[in-house]
Amino acid sequence: LRTPTLHHGLAASGLRPPHRRTGAASLMASSPFIPTTELSEATSKETDHPVLKDPLTIKDRMTNEAVTVQRHGACVTSYKTPSYDVFYIRPDAVRDGSKPLSGGVPFCFPQFGPSDAMQQHGFARNVNWTCVDVREESAGGSRGFSYSRNECRAIYELFDTKYSFKMWPKKFQARYSVDLSAGMLKLDFRVKNLGASKFDFTAALHTYYAVRDIDQIEIRGDFKGRTYLDKVSGEEKVEDRDTITIKEMTDSVYYGMNGEVELVDGDRSVTIQPVDKWGDLVIWNPYGEDAMGYKNFVCIENACITPQVVEGGEWWSSTVEIRPFLNGDPAFLASME
Repeated sequence: LRTPTLHHGLAASGLRPPHRRTGAASLMASSPFIPTTELSEATSKETDHPVLKDPLTIKDRMTNEAVTVQRHGACVTSYKTPSYDVFYIRPDAVRDGSKPLSGGVPFCFPQFGPSDAMQQHGFARNVNWTCVDVREESAGGSRGFSYSRNECRAIYELFDTKYSFKMWPKKFQARYSVDLSAGMLKLDFRVKNLGASKFDFTAALHTYYAVRDIDQIEIRGDFKGRTYLDKVSGEEKVEDRDTITIKEMTDSVYYGMNGEVELVDGDRSVTIQPVDKWGDLVIWNPYGEDAMGYKNFVCIENACITPQVVEGGEWWSSTVEIRPFLNGDPAFLASME
C-alpha cells in the first residue's frame, strides 16, 4: 500500500511533500484510514475533484447536516444543522487569507497564546494545509476516496517547512481529521515527532460558538471549585459558580477542565466533550466590542496550557466531540419531522 501522492503545487504553497512511509504497519500507525488507490492531483483534472476544492464541504444526507473546512489554517468554518449553524464568523473577519480567520475553529499550534519566537497562537492557522483524504457525503452514496468508514470526513496534514523552522525548529507531521456522523462533529488532532529528540508544544481549538444573545446564555460544567486564571484582571481565582454566564469582558483559563461542557442558548444547546489530552478550557468573549460581534458568539476553547511532550518518532493525539441539540433532542431530528 502507498499513501496518496498530493505533491503537485506544494512548492508554490510553501509546503514540502509528506515523508514517504513504507509498509502497511507504518501506514496504519500514522493514519486512521487505508487508501485503496493511489491518487494524484497532477492527473485529477475534474473541476469538482474533492481534493482540489477549497473550501470543502462534507455532508450527511441522512441528517441534513454539513461541515465546511478551508485549507488555510485547516479552519472549520461552519457546522450547519437543519436548524442553525453551530459556529460563528465574526463580522470583522478577514477572508482573503492574509491573516487567520476570526471565526469557526481556528487552530492554535504549536503555541497557544503569545510567544517571543512566533506569532500569537502559533503558525498553523496562518498557512495552507493539504487535504489528504475526503469522503464528501455519507448515508449510502459517498463521493471521494475514503472507503474505510461510513462517516463523511476530511483529513488535512501539515509538515514542517522553512517558514515554520525559522520559528520552531522541529520536524513534525500534524494531522487533523474532521468527521461528521449522525449528529456529531468529531475533531481529531494528531502530531508526530519526526525528529530524534523530544519536543513540546501547547495547542488549542479556538472555537467560536454562535449564540443569539450573549447575555442570555449559560455554560454548564464542573466549574465550581476549579482554579482559573482571569486574564482580564491578571489574577488567579477559584470558581464559585456551577454555571458560567457572560456579563462582562471575559478571558478565563480553567486548569484541568477536561470534562463535558454544555452551552445552553434557549431551546438550543451544544455539548462539548474532550477526549484524551485536551486538559484545559478557555472561555473568551470581548464583551462590548460591537465591531467583533460580541453579542453573537462565545469562544469555548479546548486547550493544552501545559506543554505537551512528544518523544522522537512518537504520536500525540486528542479529540473533541461536538453535539448540537434543539429542544433537548439532536438538532438533526428537526429535518425528519
